[in-house]
Amino acid sequence: MSMRIRREKDDSLTVTLPMGEAVMLKRLPARLRGLIEEPDFTSRAVGRLFPRAYADGEKEAEYRKLLGDDLRQRKLECIRAFESTLAKCSVKHWNVDIRIRPEEFELWLGFVNDMRLVLGMELDIQDDDWGRHFDPAHPRADELALLHYLSWLEEEMLRARSGDEYYSPRRSRRK
Repeated sequence: MSMRIRREKDDSLTVTLPMGEAVMLKRLPARLRGLIEEPDFTSRAVGRLFPRAYADGEKEAEYRKLLGDDLRQRKLECIRAFESTLAKCSVKHWNVDIRIRPEEFELWLGFVNDMRLVLGMELDIQDDDWGRHFDPAHPRADELALLHYLSWLEEEMLRARSGDEYYSPRRSRRK
């Protein structure tokens, strides 16, 4: 993939990706927001985003009453941070630079991970070897490709943030 992520001196990350990928990412928040703002707890995807804390129905209802809104608000905060950074991106020669400040990093990861969870549930991913069975002719191949992309993005962000030598600012600028 052509995306690069570099860690800046202020510990922010700059994500550089092709314009088409930025457009794809920009469409994702609305999809996730719909599941979070009006959660249907009978939906498998919503169940994955908000897993049950208790088997007992009464305890679960109390838990959702006490913490449910806080959990929803945190997920919505992740969506807003993701949208905000995309809105402030800069375009250079068909590429897009997205700056993720240190205080936005966990929110970005939360958003990417939540999207991965939703896609995994919608695609009915059951095991760890889901990546071996990619069939481009499958009717949901685009969704599976998006799941692969988001998994890759999450891993690259974690590597860049952890200070992996390959992603240091000096090395990525020499390329």
